[in-house]
Amino acid sequence: MRYSGYAVEGSTYYEFETVQMQTDVLYGESYAILEEDNTWEVNTTFQYEVLYVSDDGLILKKFYRKKLDNVQTLESHPLFQSTIWIIEETASEYINEEDIIQIVTQDVYASKVPTNSSTYRYLLERSELFEQFFEDLYTEMDNYYNGVKQDSPEKWDFANFLQSEYGVQLEQSEGADIVLSNCLGLMRKLNLTYAEMAEYFCKYVL
Repeated sequence: MRYSGYAVEGSTYYEFETVQMQTDVLYGESYAILEEDNTWEVNTTFQYEVLYVSDDGLILKKFYRKKLDNVQTLESHPLFQSTIWIIEETASEYINEEDIIQIVTQDVYASKVPTNSSTYRYLLERSELFEQFFEDLYTEMDNYYNGVKQDSPEKWDFANFLQSEYGVQLEQSEGADIVLSNCLGLMRKLNLTYAEMAEYFCKYVL
């Protein structure tokens, strides 16, 4: 989640520092940002962006609050102790998970995101949240290759799945380890099943 805003008092303009945060679980509503009702924020304007992985794929949502012109007030909610504002949603965009996989498999052995990818640059234009998303993705893939998850049995479980279900045989080599680590990282980040990842593997890696 990322948000920024400003306030105007008379002829003075105040710009707030952009804040970016991350959570493993997104608490709130699918249709709104929920913000606690703070009287000092009445004359402020804020923009919010939320990027998250749902059962339907990767979702980018944007919200906008101009003072109190476009908010609804909710007197009670189980996540809050005080009155909250429901902030208006201004955009919702589905990001095809296949776009993410194509960026990674453009150079499947790369340790960092290929910033020359036109798809990657397009996503950054949609939201700066994608920069952190890919940093986290490549960190996760590296954890499976050379980090705390390097001995995870899931890597070779997936290799066995590829062999038994798709006839794909991978030798135990450094290259195969990198490829399998990337597949596991993608599965964890995008909530993919073995079967879904295997289809992408056959399409983009073989």
